[in-house]
Amino acid sequence: MSKAALKKELENLSREQLIEVIGAAYSSSKEARAYFEFFLNPDADALLDNKIDIISKELARAKRGYSKARITVIRKAVRDFSSFGVGDEYVGRLMYAAIRMIAGMEGYYYYPATLTNGVLKLVEEYIALSDRNASIGEAMANIERLENENIGRPAMRSRIMETARHAISGQTSLKPIKINSKKR
Repeated sequence: MSKAALKKELENLSREQLIEVIGAAYSSSKEARAYFEFFLNPDADALLDNKIDIISKELARAKRGYSKARITVIRKAVRDFSSFGVGDEYVGRLMYAAIRMIAGMEGYYYYPATLTNGVLKLVEEYIALSDRNASIGEAMANIERLENENIGRPAMRSRIMETARHAISGQTSLKPIKINSKKR
């Protein structure tokens, strides 16, 4: 059902029927419950902490020194967070937190190529988001902070820094990235 068709159907419902539909959606779906809780009591910092916890739990998935973390779960957490309409500043904070956690955990686990490539793509998206918000200096200061604080192994830090610099130098050729876009 399209958005327009849904809106048309909802306009035909009475107040009591709307309350019943919303209550049913709230109790039947975890995503709907999270949305309604945020909509009724918007606390972007609490939602940010929740998404950071989700990413942290995903990064803790490991077996015998090999990371079992899935970059798709991490990217989904960022996309879901963005879909709440919290603003690009908060989305950027979540992206940086994810990059920082991934870089830090890389010192303890062997990362598969998909996770390494995924974090480098996340760095590019973080730089593009910062460029759209005219906060590229702050983004690069955050990336440089990884090096200054010795977060993770030097090889991973240098790849992140190199990717960020490359993204900045080619920023005019990068197209805007839709954070909350869905695959078709």
